[in-house]
Amino acid sequence: MRATAGTGTTRTWWDNKLLAEWVAANALAYLVVVVGGVALEQLFAGTARSLAGTHRLLATLAIALIGASFHGLVLGRWQWLVLRQRLPHLHRRRWTTATFVPALAVWLLVLAPDALDVITRGGNEITVFRDAFVQALVLGPLIGLAQATALRHDTTRWKWWFVANLTSYLFAAAMYEVGRIVLAGVPSGSRFSPAFPLLAFVFHGIWMPWVTDPATRIRPRATTSVSVPPTP
Repeated sequence: MRATAGTGTTRTWWDNKLLAEWVAANALAYLVVVVGGVALEQLFAGTARSLAGTHRLLATLAIALIGASFHGLVLGRWQWLVLRQRLPHLHRRRWTTATFVPALAVWLLVLAPDALDVITRGGNEITVFRDAFVQALVLGPLIGLAQATALRHDTTRWKWWFVANLTSYLFAAAMYEVGRIVLAGVPSGSRFSPAFPLLAFVFHGIWMPWVTDPATRIRPRATTSVSVPPTP
């Protein structure tokens, strides 16, 4: 899509369809993590509770691997499917790894121990995995740094991906605090909780077309073959 700026110049980086696909991919990943996490917890609830009592570290690692795998394999892959429209040479494994590794660190150090405590107390599994996914998203600076590094061979604006994640983190944190204050004491306030990650997806999605502007794409270097003269 081409948009005309106020100076009369043509701006080629904006794409409404790409933004919609980015928001949809992240929103669907949000649903998959929540539903998939709850389903797995229901299947292995007894195992998780028994491990929590005797092998807490192992139970924490198992929950962290499940959560990070959803981030890397589901969220990371769906993001890659959108990004490759602009960056056709972006490697899928490099992008999913850049999403999985920092997500694993966040889950292992912060999210999984809290989730395990709630599960062992018989808390609401939907709340556990919903909140864990949102927290992992708003801890964007860590994931943003890894993903920005994965883009360094594909766009000259790869460093700005980190800025996009950082500002999305600040925006999501601000919206969460505002929502917590506004919806405090409102019985139906929990119905609006999915709107906060959706706002973060949109905010980050506005950055994405600019960072991946085709004009900033780094062309892969052509490999030159050296011909060897035949031996007499």
